[in-house]
Amino acid sequence: MPLLVISIGFLSAGQVWLSHLRVVVAQQVSSSKQEQRLAQQDVQNLKLELASLMRPNSLRRLAHEELGMQAPTSMQVIRP
Repeated sequence: MPLLVISIGFLSAGQVWLSHLRVVVAQQVSSSKQEQRLAQQDVQNLKLELASLMRPNSLRRLAHEELGMQAPTSMQVIRP
């Protein structure tokens, strides 16, 4: 009889421990999904920023304002 009570106690403790693990894993999965959504949103924002920066007008402005470049004169252009 005491062996039965001890076995039931261990099995009950095991069930409680497994339930706790399920909750912890569910929280981790939820957190990971949230991080994934944020990362995907960051990727979308970076793609939009890249597309904006690659526009010809943006490239011209960047070349002129930040790099001090000027459009070539007709004497600087060599046509084949």
